[in-house]
Amino acid sequence: MYVQKTAKSSHYEAESNMEYDIVRKAWIFKPSGLNFIWGGDSRYWVIPKEDRTPAELKMVSWLEVTGSFDKIEPGKTYRIGFKISFTGDATGWDQAPVFMSAKIGKKGKTIWKRIKSVNNNIEKLKGGTEPVNIPDETDGRLEIFVSTKVAITQDTKLQFGLYEVWTGKWKKGLLIYEAFVEEV
Repeated sequence: MYVQKTAKSSHYEAESNMEYDIVRKAWIFKPSGLNFIWGGDSRYWVIPKEDRTPAELKMVSWLEVTGSFDKIEPGKTYRIGFKISFTGDATGWDQAPVFMSAKIGKKGKTIWKRIKSVNNNIEKLKGGTEPVNIPDETDGRLEIFVSTKVAITQDTKLQFGLYEVWTGKWKKGLLIYEAFVEEV
């Protein structure tokens, strides 16, 4: 049976949009440099064309925002995070377990970290607050070490993400300004 592929996807696939911030000593991924599940449909996400505007979550039950970074070096440790805030009408976050993950290569071991600061501080983060980095100091850092035993021929791309896919509850109002990867 022949199935025709449609040109438009309901997901948003990242453009190559990252830059190095000398002051922060970090690679910065603007929203257009990230992958958003359901991001190709404006009923669920608004992905900005301008770098200074955050991506806005309109409503999803399956939150998955991912990125990848291929400038890693064996023997080094990298810290991964996101800069976020929430709209004043954000809902669905107080009981939603938000996680971040990271791994080296498609077959690498995934490191998971629960981001409790989102659930614990949702009221403070809503409506006009300055964006904050997650994980924050109460969560601890999400860091991954690149083994010196990684062969040049192996897939050594750092893959990372932000997730809430377990509750099935609708969430809205998340603003994602950027993701970042910095050498520790």
